[in-house]
Amino acid sequence: MNMKKLAGAFLAATMLFGAAPVFAADDSSSTPSDVEKPTLDYPVAGAPDATTDLTVDGEKVDIVKDALDEETLKEVDTDKKVLDILADAGYKAPAGATVVVVGADYDAKVDGKDINLKDKVEIAFNMAGTEFKAGEPVYVMHKMANGEWEVIASYVNSKGEVVVELNGLSPVVIAKVMSNGEVVKVDYTAPAAAATTTKTNTNTTKKSPNTGF
Repeated sequence: MNMKKLAGAFLAATMLFGAAPVFAADDSSSTPSDVEKPTLDYPVAGAPDATTDLTVDGEKVDIVKDALDEETLKEVDTDKKVLDILADAGYKAPAGATVVVVGADYDAKVDGKDINLKDKVEIAFNMAGTEFKAGEPVYVMHKMANGEWEVIASYVNSKGEVVVELNGLSPVVIAKVMSNGEVVKVDYTAPAAAATTTKTNTNTTKKSPNTGF
């Protein structure tokens, strides 16, 4: 065998055995396109302070706020999830709508000790320092003890407050709906099961289980 043939054979063998195999990338761990990534957050510092005129045995009741728990946060961490809760309650936003939200986990205390609110209580959420302005329609979403959300239509009053009656406290999210860059009021249409929903711009809600703490 001459040198040219020997060199050609050696080169062919090198290419055959030295080339690294190439495999298609495994994309099984990729995020499905229909799963939304979280786009909304709820910093406690940005949540409205809340107050009530309620007293217990002559002692003033204080409303304190804390971060939403992880389970609740996962239920309201995208525009779609919030809009779906509103739609289930009879408030179906226009296509392409988004939301502006604030929220926290609220508890009632007397002299630093937790108390259990057994009846409806009027709560005023101070929207100062948030993106909510006087006159704007809002939707107060209250997660009840059974895990369902009640939705109360309200508005920001001239004092910059959202005032509603709640059966207990726990997680509360306040949302306004945006469409084409404007705040919009969503018309109410009674859902098939409206037991936990109210249509009102006052502070009246249908009776729901006490949330407790």
